[in-house]
Amino acid sequence: MSRWGRGAELKTESKGRSSALGLFGVVVAAMAVTMVLLRSLTGDLLVEEAPAPEQEAPTGGWTAPGGTVRIMVAGDSFVQGSSGDFTWRYRLWEHLTGSAAPDVDFVGPRADLFDVGTGEYGDDRYAVADFDTDHAGVWGSTTGNVAERIGAETVGAEPHYLLLMVGANDIVGGSTASEALEGVRDIVTAARVARGDVRVVLGELPPMWGTDHDQEVNTVIGEYNAGLPVLAGQLTGAESPVVVARSAADYAPADDNWDTTHPNARGEVKIAAAFADALAEPLGLGEPYPRPLPDVPVGPRTAPVPRAERVADGVRLSWDPVPGATRYEVSRRRAAPDPDEWVLAGGAVEGAGGQERGAVVTGLFAGAAYEFRVRSFKGGDAGRTSEVLRFELDDDPPPAPAGVRVADGALEWEGVREATHYAVWRRPLECGTGPDPSCAPADDGPVGTGTGWEAVAVVRDAEHWTIAPGPAPGYELAVRAHRDYIEGGVSEPVREPRR
Repeated sequence: MSRWGRGAELKTESKGRSSALGLFGVVVAAMAVTMVLLRSLTGDLLVEEAPAPEQEAPTGGWTAPGGTVRIMVAGDSFVQGSSGDFTWRYRLWEHLTGSAAPDVDFVGPRADLFDVGTGEYGDDRYAVADFDTDHAGVWGSTTGNVAERIGAETVGAEPHYLLLMVGANDIVGGSTASEALEGVRDIVTAARVARGDVRVVLGELPPMWGTDHDQEVNTVIGEYNAGLPVLAGQLTGAESPVVVARSAADYAPADDNWDTTHPNARGEVKIAAAFADALAEPLGLGEPYPRPLPDVPVGPRTAPVPRAERVADGVRLSWDPVPGATRYEVSRRRAAPDPDEWVLAGGAVEGAGGQERGAVVTGLFAGAAYEFRVRSFKGGDAGRTSEVLRFELDDDPPPAPAGVRVADGALEWEGVREATHYAVWRRPLECGTGPDPSCAPADDGPVGTGTGWEAVAVVRDAEHWTIAPGPAPGYELAVRAHRDYIEGGVSEPVREPRR
């Protein structure tokens, strides 16, 4: 259990003491190498070759091996990455294959990402998948986990270079910097049993941000990073140099992480640049990463594609999950009539794992046309926004009010369930004099179009209207039901008594 409260990983492997696991890794590597590389069969006997004589530690000036250079990137989530990521492996591969470096082949037993939506391994949805994705990183690994498997991985991949980034889970899990460094020593030792001339680059751990214990955990990370050059000096051999990549230099976790721990695209570029620099000098592979570093977009690189359907409370938007997205924001605006501004639409986004995502947008007016957008986020990083989706709420019009009558100086009617408000219409009557004092409208035109009709009141939350006096001797009155912007049916006209 983490002494810091909030962990660095979403999923962890089984843990043990680094030294014990490292010893097991050394044994596995030794057995594999002994059986595969160091023995030759003569008759019925297995004869071991004599060990190579020890060499003095070099002073620098290494050069890249001839032919295709095999590089294995090993470690934890910093190496594996998660769904929707470019990964710093991609940025490094892009740099090395675009420079004057020899042909490179990234090697390792895996090619996958960790799926942050389902919490499972095996995701292949890279932001850019057109690169050599082989690696030896496993989300949640401690130095002990890596030490346990690195020997067999090195035997299988035969890398010229081992790029290692690990230790965050040890520290978050409560290990001291010294304990994590000893775990790194075990990893290098086990890898060397499998390949004695492997060249090793140790990556610094970037600081964390947004945990409950930033100061405490970053203090231990700082001690770990400070100890890496000392460890590298102790481990460096004549045929197997060990150097440090300054991957924590100029790293700003508030800007370069998508969560408390893991790099976004900006952080990936900084880590890749640090490893490229260490490979170039002093190891002699490729060129240093060009400065200034490129300004790269962050957040999910796939835009959601929303669908819309009318539901009782409003409009439900749904879309397939975007690789790497941990949340979404829905915004809307009324396009017609009376256009308004874009605003965030409240409500939780539905769905989990591989299920479709969705949100119900409420507070919309029937008869209006709305536009919607959905934006994906990975942690705090905003990604791409969907194309604008237009949807018209063309609901059925409400029926005409019934029971319209004039009583005690007021116009009354029966309520219509589907109506949101009512419009009261009236027109003056022309009344005769003399022996025929009857009153009649100017024509037989329907409400709203005939001569003299005018809307005189809008009534909400009531089914009556106090008749306002007018200059005419009498009036014809009618009530139209409305559902927001949709005009509904209009009642038969009634007449108020002649005054």
